[in-house]
Amino acid sequence: MKSPLLPALCALALAAGCSSASSSSSAGDGGVQGPPGSNLQTVSFQMKDTVSAGQEVFKCQLVTLPNVNAWMVHGEHDYTPGSHHMLLFTTDYTSIPAGADQVQDCYEGASSNVMSHIRGLMYGGQTPTGTEDFPPGVGLVTSPSQILLFQVHYLNSTAAPLDAEVNVHLTLDSGTDVTTNAGVLFFYDPFIDVPAGAMAKASMRCLIPRDITLLSAQSHYHARGVGYSAFLDTDATHLAPSPFYTSASWSSPALMTMNTAVKAGSHIRFGCDYDNSTGTQEFFQGPSAATNEMCMFIGTYYPDMGQLDDFCYPQPDMFGTGSATCADTLSCVSACGSPSLTSTCMQKCVVQSCPLASTALVPLIKCEQSSCSSQCKDTSTSACLTCLKTSCATAYDACSSQACQ
Repeated sequence: MKSPLLPALCALALAAGCSSASSSSSAGDGGVQGPPGSNLQTVSFQMKDTVSAGQEVFKCQLVTLPNVNAWMVHGEHDYTPGSHHMLLFTTDYTSIPAGADQVQDCYEGASSNVMSHIRGLMYGGQTPTGTEDFPPGVGLVTSPSQILLFQVHYLNSTAAPLDAEVNVHLTLDSGTDVTTNAGVLFFYDPFIDVPAGAMAKASMRCLIPRDITLLSAQSHYHARGVGYSAFLDTDATHLAPSPFYTSASWSSPALMTMNTAVKAGSHIRFGCDYDNSTGTQEFFQGPSAATNEMCMFIGTYYPDMGQLDDFCYPQPDMFGTGSATCADTLSCVSACGSPSLTSTCMQKCVVQSCPLASTALVPLIKCEQSSCSSQCKDTSTSACLTCLKTSCATAYDACSSQACQ
Protein backbone atom coordinates (compact mmCIF):
# COMPACT_ATOMS: atom_id res chain seq x y z
CA MET A 1 0.00 0.00 0.00
CA LYS A 2 1.31 3.43 -0.90
CA SER A 3 0.21 6.84 0.33
CA PRO A 4 -0.37 8.72 -2.98
CA LEU A 5 -3.65 6.91 -3.64
CA LEU A 6 -6.32 9.15 -2.16
CA PRO A 7 -4.86 12.65 -2.76
CA ALA A 8 -4.43 11.71 -6.39
CA LEU A 9 -8.12 10.87 -6.75
CA CYS A 10 -8.87 14.57 -6.53
CA ALA A 11 -5.71 15.60 -8.39
CA LEU A 12 -6.49 13.37 -11.34
CA ALA A 13 -10.02 14.63 -11.52
CA LEU A 14 -8.76 18.19 -11.52
CA ALA A 15 -6.21 17.53 -14.26
CA ALA A 16 -7.82 15.93 -17.30
CA GLY A 17 -4.46 15.34 -18.96
CA CYS A 18 -2.02 17.03 -21.31
CA SER A 19 0.75 16.16 -23.75
CA SER A 20 2.65 18.02 -26.47
CA ALA A 21 3.49 17.91 -30.15
CA SER A 22 4.73 20.20 -32.89
CA SER A 23 2.09 22.73 -33.97
CA SER A 24 1.42 26.42 -34.37
CA SER A 25 -1.25 28.17 -32.35
CA SER A 26 -3.05 31.41 -31.65
CA ALA A 27 -5.80 32.37 -29.24
CA GLY A 28 -7.46 35.43 -27.86
CA ASP A 29 -9.98 36.80 -25.38
CA GLY A 30 -13.12 37.92 -27.13
CA GLY A 31 -14.63 41.23 -26.20
CA VAL A 32 -17.36 41.51 -23.62
CA GLN A 33 -20.70 42.52 -25.13
CA GLY A 34 -24.14 43.32 -23.78
CA PRO A 35 -26.97 45.80 -24.34
CA PRO A 36 -26.48 49.13 -22.55
CA GLY A 37 -27.85 48.88 -19.02
CA SER A 38 -28.26 45.10 -19.23
CA ASN A 39 -27.14 42.77 -16.44
CA LEU A 40 -26.15 40.20 -19.09
CA GLN A 41 -22.71 40.15 -20.65
CA THR A 42 -21.13 37.70 -23.08
CA VAL A 43 -17.44 36.90 -22.97
CA SER A 44 -15.87 34.87 -25.77
CA PHE A 45 -12.64 32.94 -26.13
CA GLN A 46 -11.10 31.41 -29.23
CA MET A 47 -8.21 29.05 -29.83
CA LYS A 48 -6.76 28.11 -33.22
CA ASP A 49 -4.20 25.42 -33.87
CA THR A 50 -2.51 23.73 -36.81
CA VAL A 51 -2.10 20.11 -35.78
CA SER A 52 0.49 18.02 -37.60
CA ALA A 53 -0.53 14.79 -39.30
CA GLY A 54 -1.04 11.93 -36.86
CA GLN A 55 -0.47 14.17 -33.81
CA GLU A 56 -2.34 14.49 -30.53
CA VAL A 57 -1.84 17.74 -28.60
CA PHE A 58 -3.22 19.54 -25.56
CA LYS A 59 -3.11 23.33 -25.58
CA CYS A 60 -3.77 25.65 -22.66
CA GLN A 61 -4.11 29.38 -22.14
CA LEU A 62 -5.03 31.49 -19.11
CA VAL A 63 -7.93 33.85 -19.83
CA THR A 64 -9.80 36.39 -17.71
CA LEU A 65 -13.47 37.04 -17.03
CA PRO A 66 -14.89 40.58 -16.79
CA ASN A 67 -14.29 42.63 -13.66
CA VAL A 68 -17.74 42.04 -12.18
CA ASN A 69 -19.41 39.83 -9.60
CA ALA A 70 -21.64 37.57 -11.65
CA TRP A 71 -22.98 34.09 -12.40
CA MET A 72 -22.49 32.11 -15.58
CA VAL A 73 -26.03 31.32 -16.76
CA HIS A 74 -25.42 30.12 -20.31
CA GLY A 75 -22.52 28.60 -22.23
CA GLU A 76 -22.06 27.51 -25.81
CA HIS A 77 -19.22 26.33 -28.03
CA ASP A 78 -18.35 25.20 -31.51
CA TYR A 79 -15.26 23.53 -32.89
CA THR A 80 -13.94 22.21 -36.19
CA PRO A 81 -12.87 18.62 -36.96
CA GLY A 82 -9.68 17.73 -35.13
CA SER A 83 -10.85 19.07 -31.78
CA HIS A 84 -11.64 16.29 -29.31
CA HIS A 85 -12.84 18.38 -26.39
CA MET A 86 -12.60 21.85 -24.86
CA LEU A 87 -12.70 22.75 -21.15
CA LEU A 88 -12.79 25.97 -19.15
CA PHE A 89 -11.41 25.31 -15.68
CA THR A 90 -11.48 27.62 -12.68
CA THR A 91 -8.05 28.18 -11.09
CA ASP A 92 -6.43 29.51 -7.92
CA TYR A 93 -4.50 32.19 -9.84
CA THR A 94 -4.91 35.78 -8.67
CA SER A 95 -2.78 37.11 -11.53
CA ILE A 96 -1.55 35.62 -14.79
CA PRO A 97 2.15 34.65 -14.76
CA ALA A 98 4.29 36.12 -17.52
CA GLY A 99 3.63 34.32 -20.81
CA ALA A 100 0.75 32.19 -19.50
CA ASP A 101 -1.78 34.31 -21.40
CA GLN A 102 -0.30 32.79 -24.57
CA VAL A 103 -1.17 29.35 -25.94
CA GLN A 104 1.14 26.65 -24.59
CA ASP A 105 1.48 22.91 -24.39
CA CYS A 106 0.25 21.63 -21.06
CA TYR A 107 1.07 18.40 -19.28
CA GLU A 108 -0.42 17.28 -15.96
CA GLY A 109 2.76 15.60 -14.71
CA ALA A 110 4.91 18.73 -14.64
CA SER A 111 5.01 20.25 -11.15
CA SER A 112 5.24 23.79 -12.52
CA ASN A 113 2.49 23.25 -15.08
CA VAL A 114 -0.61 25.43 -15.16
CA MET A 115 -2.74 22.29 -14.80
CA SER A 116 -1.75 22.04 -11.13
CA HIS A 117 -3.68 25.28 -10.47
CA ILE A 118 -7.07 23.88 -11.57
CA ARG A 119 -9.77 24.07 -8.90
CA GLY A 120 -13.02 23.31 -10.74
CA LEU A 121 -14.86 23.19 -14.05
CA MET A 122 -16.95 26.04 -15.46
CA TYR A 123 -17.80 24.78 -18.93
CA GLY A 124 -16.86 21.98 -21.28
CA GLY A 125 -17.82 20.37 -24.55
CA GLN A 126 -16.92 17.24 -26.51
CA THR A 127 -19.31 17.55 -29.47
CA PRO A 128 -18.78 19.90 -32.46
CA THR A 129 -21.47 22.25 -31.11
CA GLY A 130 -23.20 22.45 -27.75
CA THR A 131 -24.99 24.66 -25.25
CA GLU A 132 -25.64 24.64 -21.51
CA ASP A 133 -28.39 26.64 -19.82
CA PHE A 134 -29.22 26.96 -16.14
CA PRO A 135 -32.80 27.38 -14.90
CA PRO A 136 -34.00 30.85 -13.90
CA GLY A 137 -32.42 31.90 -10.62
CA VAL A 138 -29.52 29.40 -10.91
CA GLY A 139 -25.96 29.98 -12.12
CA LEU A 140 -22.29 29.15 -11.64
CA VAL A 141 -20.80 31.86 -9.46
CA THR A 142 -17.87 33.86 -10.87
CA SER A 143 -15.64 36.51 -9.33
CA PRO A 144 -14.31 39.81 -10.72
CA SER A 145 -11.44 39.28 -13.18
CA GLN A 146 -11.46 35.55 -12.40
CA ILE A 147 -8.70 33.65 -14.18
CA LEU A 148 -9.75 30.54 -16.10
CA LEU A 149 -7.69 27.87 -17.83
CA PHE A 150 -8.85 27.34 -21.41
CA GLN A 151 -7.80 23.85 -22.49
CA VAL A 152 -8.29 22.23 -25.88
CA HIS A 153 -7.50 18.64 -26.86
CA TYR A 154 -6.71 18.13 -30.54
CA LEU A 155 -6.41 14.74 -32.24
CA ASN A 156 -5.46 14.58 -35.93
CA SER A 157 -5.79 11.02 -37.20
CA THR A 158 -5.34 12.05 -40.84
CA ALA A 159 -2.20 12.06 -43.01
CA ALA A 160 -2.25 15.84 -43.55
CA PRO A 161 -1.94 18.90 -41.28
CA LEU A 162 -5.24 20.08 -39.85
CA ASP A 163 -6.34 23.62 -39.06
CA ALA A 164 -8.56 23.46 -35.99
CA GLU A 165 -10.55 26.18 -34.27
CA VAL A 166 -12.50 26.26 -31.01
CA ASN A 167 -14.87 29.02 -29.87
CA VAL A 168 -16.62 29.30 -26.51
CA HIS A 169 -19.09 31.95 -25.35
CA LEU A 170 -20.23 32.46 -21.74
CA THR A 171 -23.20 34.60 -20.73
CA LEU A 172 -22.78 36.24 -17.32
CA ASP A 173 -25.55 37.72 -15.19
CA SER A 174 -24.33 40.44 -12.82
CA GLY A 175 -27.80 41.38 -11.54
CA THR A 176 -29.91 40.08 -8.68
CA ASP A 177 -31.79 37.44 -10.66
CA VAL A 178 -29.56 34.54 -9.54
CA THR A 179 -30.09 33.31 -5.99
CA THR A 180 -28.79 29.71 -6.14
CA ASN A 181 -25.24 28.61 -6.92
CA ALA A 182 -24.87 25.68 -9.30
CA GLY A 183 -22.06 23.10 -9.39
CA VAL A 184 -20.39 20.76 -11.85
CA LEU A 185 -19.79 17.07 -11.09
CA PHE A 186 -16.49 15.87 -12.54
CA PHE A 187 -16.10 12.23 -11.49
CA TYR A 188 -12.89 10.61 -12.76
CA ASP A 189 -12.12 6.90 -12.41
CA PRO A 190 -8.35 6.58 -11.73
CA PHE A 191 -8.26 2.76 -12.05
CA ILE A 192 -8.57 1.33 -15.56
CA ASP A 193 -6.92 -1.73 -17.11
CA VAL A 194 -7.83 -2.85 -20.64
CA PRO A 195 -5.65 -5.90 -21.48
CA ALA A 196 -4.54 -6.69 -25.01
CA GLY A 197 -6.84 -9.05 -26.87
CA ALA A 198 -9.64 -8.75 -24.34
CA MET A 199 -12.87 -7.07 -23.32
CA ALA A 200 -12.76 -5.02 -20.11
CA LYS A 201 -14.78 -2.84 -17.76
CA ALA A 202 -14.17 0.15 -15.48
CA SER A 203 -16.45 1.41 -12.73
CA MET A 204 -16.77 3.99 -9.95
CA ARG A 205 -19.42 5.19 -7.50
CA CYS A 206 -19.77 8.60 -5.84
CA LEU A 207 -21.84 9.72 -2.86
CA ILE A 208 -24.26 12.65 -3.20
CA PRO A 209 -24.28 13.98 0.40
CA ARG A 210 -27.16 16.47 0.12
CA ASP A 211 -30.38 17.01 -1.81
CA ILE A 212 -29.64 18.32 -5.30
CA THR A 213 -31.29 18.67 -8.69
CA LEU A 214 -29.29 17.10 -11.52
CA LEU A 215 -29.51 19.17 -14.70
CA SER A 216 -27.33 17.30 -17.18
CA ALA A 217 -25.27 14.14 -17.67
CA GLN A 218 -22.50 13.23 -20.10
CA SER A 219 -19.89 10.50 -20.44
CA HIS A 220 -16.24 10.68 -21.35
CA TYR A 221 -14.06 7.78 -22.43
CA HIS A 222 -11.62 6.93 -25.22
CA ALA A 223 -11.33 4.93 -28.42
CA ARG A 224 -11.59 1.42 -26.93
CA GLY A 225 -14.89 2.36 -25.31
CA VAL A 226 -17.98 0.72 -26.79
CA GLY A 227 -20.54 1.47 -24.09
CA TYR A 228 -21.24 3.59 -21.03
CA SER A 229 -23.92 3.52 -18.34
CA ALA A 230 -24.69 5.74 -15.35
CA PHE A 231 -27.02 4.66 -12.55
CA LEU A 232 -28.68 6.51 -9.70
CA ASP A 233 -28.63 4.36 -6.55
CA THR A 234 -30.98 5.56 -3.83
CA ASP A 235 -28.61 4.38 -1.08
CA ALA A 236 -25.39 2.42 -0.57
CA THR A 237 -27.01 -1.03 -0.60
CA HIS A 238 -29.67 -0.82 -3.31
CA LEU A 239 -28.23 -0.77 -6.83
CA ALA A 240 -30.49 0.64 -9.52
CA PRO A 241 -31.28 -2.04 -12.13
CA SER A 242 -31.48 0.36 -15.07
CA PRO A 243 -29.22 3.27 -16.08
CA PHE A 244 -30.56 6.81 -16.34
CA TYR A 245 -27.92 7.68 -18.96
CA THR A 246 -26.16 5.63 -21.62
CA SER A 247 -23.73 6.37 -24.41
CA ALA A 248 -22.12 4.39 -27.21
CA SER A 249 -19.96 7.17 -28.71
CA TRP A 250 -16.51 7.92 -27.35
CA SER A 251 -15.83 10.81 -29.73
CA SER A 252 -19.14 12.71 -29.52
CA PRO A 253 -21.22 11.48 -26.56
CA ALA A 254 -24.65 13.04 -26.25
CA LEU A 255 -25.35 15.58 -23.51
CA MET A 256 -28.50 14.59 -21.63
CA THR A 257 -30.50 17.48 -20.20
CA MET A 258 -32.71 16.66 -17.23
CA ASN A 259 -34.34 18.05 -14.12
CA THR A 260 -34.00 15.16 -11.68
CA ALA A 261 -34.23 15.42 -7.90
CA VAL A 262 -31.48 13.43 -6.16
CA LYS A 263 -31.88 12.78 -2.45
CA ALA A 264 -29.05 13.04 0.07
CA GLY A 265 -27.38 9.66 0.55
CA SER A 266 -27.88 8.63 -3.06
CA HIS A 267 -24.96 7.54 -5.22
CA ILE A 268 -24.09 8.05 -8.88
CA ARG A 269 -22.53 4.85 -10.17
CA PHE A 270 -21.04 4.73 -13.64
CA GLY A 271 -19.07 2.32 -15.79
CA CYS A 272 -17.41 1.93 -19.17
CA ASP A 273 -17.19 -1.13 -21.42
CA TYR A 274 -14.10 -1.58 -23.59
CA ASP A 275 -13.37 -3.78 -26.60
CA ASN A 276 -9.68 -4.42 -27.14
CA SER A 277 -10.19 -7.95 -28.46
CA THR A 278 -8.18 -7.32 -31.62
CA GLY A 279 -5.59 -5.05 -29.99
CA THR A 280 -2.01 -5.94 -29.11
CA GLN A 281 -1.44 -3.11 -26.59
CA GLU A 282 -2.68 -2.92 -23.01
CA PHE A 283 -4.31 0.39 -22.03
CA PHE A 284 -4.41 2.03 -18.61
CA GLN A 285 -5.99 5.17 -17.19
CA GLY A 286 -4.42 8.32 -18.56
CA PRO A 287 -4.87 11.47 -20.65
CA SER A 288 -4.15 10.35 -24.21
CA ALA A 289 -7.09 9.35 -26.41
CA ALA A 290 -4.64 7.30 -28.48
CA THR A 291 -2.61 5.49 -25.80
CA ASN A 292 -4.73 5.63 -22.61
CA GLU A 293 -8.30 5.13 -21.49
CA MET A 294 -10.69 7.18 -19.36
CA CYS A 295 -14.05 6.71 -17.70
CA MET A 296 -15.82 9.81 -16.38
CA PHE A 297 -19.21 11.15 -15.38
CA ILE A 298 -19.81 14.88 -15.92
CA GLY A 299 -22.97 16.73 -14.93
CA THR A 300 -24.35 20.10 -13.83
CA TYR A 301 -26.59 20.48 -10.80
CA TYR A 302 -27.78 22.78 -8.02
CA PRO A 303 -27.34 23.81 -5.23
CA ASP A 304 -23.55 23.66 -5.12
CA MET A 305 -22.13 21.02 -2.74
CA GLY A 306 -18.53 22.24 -2.83
CA GLN A 307 -15.32 21.31 -4.61
CA LEU A 308 -14.52 18.07 -2.78
CA ASP A 309 -17.93 16.53 -3.48
CA ASP A 310 -17.82 17.80 -7.06
CA PHE A 311 -14.76 15.61 -7.56
CA CYS A 312 -15.98 12.63 -5.49
CA TYR A 313 -13.10 13.00 -3.05
CA PRO A 314 -14.69 12.16 0.33
CA GLN A 315 -16.19 8.73 -0.34
CA PRO A 316 -15.42 7.06 -3.70
CA ASP A 317 -15.88 3.30 -4.01
CA MET A 318 -16.84 0.36 -6.27
CA PHE A 319 -13.69 0.71 -8.40
CA GLY A 320 -13.11 -3.00 -8.89
CA THR A 321 -14.64 -5.23 -11.53
CA GLY A 322 -13.00 -8.50 -10.42
CA SER A 323 -13.21 -10.85 -7.43
CA ALA A 324 -10.26 -10.04 -5.13
CA THR A 325 -11.09 -9.09 -1.52
CA CYS A 326 -9.80 -5.97 0.21
CA ALA A 327 -7.10 -8.01 1.97
CA ASP A 328 -6.02 -9.57 -1.34
CA THR A 329 -5.95 -6.14 -2.98
CA LEU A 330 -3.90 -4.69 -0.12
CA SER A 331 -1.33 -7.48 -0.56
CA CYS A 332 -1.28 -6.91 -4.31
CA VAL A 333 -0.71 -3.17 -3.95
CA SER A 334 2.01 -3.72 -1.33
CA ALA A 335 3.84 -6.03 -3.73
CA CYS A 336 3.96 -3.25 -6.31
CA GLY A 337 6.85 -1.68 -4.41
CA SER A 338 6.41 2.07 -4.35
CA PRO A 339 3.53 2.66 -6.75
CA SER A 340 1.99 5.96 -7.64
CA LEU A 341 -1.69 6.11 -8.42
CA THR A 342 -0.96 6.05 -12.13
CA SER A 343 1.34 3.03 -11.98
CA THR A 344 0.16 0.10 -14.05
CA CYS A 345 0.66 -2.23 -11.09
CA MET A 346 -1.64 -0.17 -8.86
CA GLN A 347 -4.31 0.02 -11.54
CA LYS A 348 -4.20 -3.73 -12.15
CA CYS A 349 -4.56 -4.49 -8.44
CA VAL A 350 -7.58 -2.27 -7.87
CA VAL A 351 -9.36 -3.26 -11.09
CA GLN A 352 -9.01 -6.93 -10.11
CA SER A 353 -10.76 -6.32 -6.77
CA CYS A 354 -14.45 -6.98 -6.28
CA PRO A 355 -16.79 -3.95 -6.25
CA LEU A 356 -17.12 -4.01 -2.44
CA ALA A 357 -13.37 -4.15 -1.76
CA SER A 358 -12.71 -0.43 -2.23
CA THR A 359 -15.37 0.42 0.35
CA ALA A 360 -12.95 -0.95 2.96
CA LEU A 361 -9.68 -0.20 1.14
CA VAL A 362 -10.18 3.56 0.70
CA PRO A 363 -10.65 4.33 4.46
CA LEU A 364 -7.57 2.26 5.28
CA ILE A 365 -5.41 4.16 2.82
CA LYS A 366 -6.76 7.47 4.12
CA CYS A 367 -5.74 6.41 7.64
CA GLU A 368 -2.31 5.30 6.42
CA GLN A 369 -1.77 8.73 4.90
CA SER A 370 -2.71 10.60 8.06
CA SER A 371 -1.26 8.26 10.70
CA CYS A 372 1.43 6.03 9.15
CA SER A 373 2.97 7.97 6.27
CA SER A 374 6.52 7.90 7.68
CA GLN A 375 6.38 4.23 8.69
CA CYS A 376 4.91 3.24 5.31
CA LYS A 377 7.40 4.92 3.01
CA ASP A 378 8.48 1.33 2.44
CA THR A 379 5.21 -0.58 2.49
CA SER A 380 6.93 -3.95 2.82
CA THR A 381 8.42 -3.23 6.26
CA SER A 382 7.14 -4.60 9.56
CA ALA A 383 6.99 -1.01 10.85
CA CYS A 384 4.34 -0.17 8.26
CA LEU A 385 2.25 -3.22 9.09
CA THR A 386 2.54 -2.59 12.82
CA CYS A 387 1.41 1.02 12.41
CA LEU A 388 -1.57 -0.01 10.30
CA LYS A 389 -2.64 -2.59 12.86
CA THR A 390 -2.37 -0.17 15.77
CA SER A 391 -3.01 3.36 14.48
CA CYS A 392 -5.53 2.24 11.84
CA ALA A 393 -6.96 -0.74 13.69
CA THR A 394 -10.62 -0.18 12.79
CA ALA A 395 -9.93 0.33 9.09
CA TYR A 396 -7.36 -2.49 8.99
CA ASP A 397 -9.75 -4.96 10.62
CA ALA A 398 -12.56 -3.92 8.24
CA CYS A 399 -10.30 -4.54 5.22
CA SER A 400 -9.07 -7.86 6.61
CA SER A 401 -12.59 -9.15 7.19
CA GLN A 402 -14.23 -7.78 4.05
CA ALA A 403 -15.79 -10.47 1.86
CA CYS A 404 -16.94 -10.21 -1.73
CA GLN A 405 -20.61 -11.00 -2.22
